[in-house]
Amino acid sequence: MTADSLIGRDLGTIRFPVDRSKVREFACSLGDTDPIYTDADAARAAGFCDIPVPPTFVVSSAHWRDEDNVVATLGLDLRRVLHGECGWEYLAPVVVGDELTATRRVSGVSTREGKRGGTMTMVSIATDFTNQRGRLVVRQTDVLIETGG
Repeated sequence: MTADSLIGRDLGTIRFPVDRSKVREFACSLGDTDPIYTDADAARAAGFCDIPVPPTFVVSSAHWRDEDNVVATLGLDLRRVLHGECGWEYLAPVVVGDELTATRRVSGVSTREGKRGGTMTMVSIATDFTNQRGRLVVRQTDVLIETGG
C-alpha cells in the first residue's frame, strides 16, 4: 500500500453518549474544579444549556474503539508508532445529554528522514464529531509517527 493510497481512507465511525458522570470524572482528572462541569445551574448561569464538556473531552471516544486495529489498517508497525500531536477545532458547544458520532479518516501522509537515521512516516487523522442533530461540533486532528526501523 502506498502512502498516497491511505489519504481519504475511512477509519471507522463510533457513537457514544456524553454522560454526566464521565464529564465529572474527566474534569476531576484534569484538576478542574469549575462548577460548570458538575452543576447544571452553574452551567446555565455561565450561558450553557446544560453541563458542558471540558475542552479535550472528546479524546475519551478512544474508549469506544479498537486503536490497535487502526494501526494495523494503516500498515504501520505498532512497535515503532508514536502519537506525535493532537489538535482540536471547536465549532459548537458539547453538553451532557448529547450523543456524538465520531468519524475518522486519513487526512494526510508525509515522510521525512529521522535525525537518528531511517525514514519517518507521519499519518494525519481527522476525526469529525457530530451531535445527535447532525451538527459538526468538534474536529480533532492527530498525527501518528512511525519511526524509521
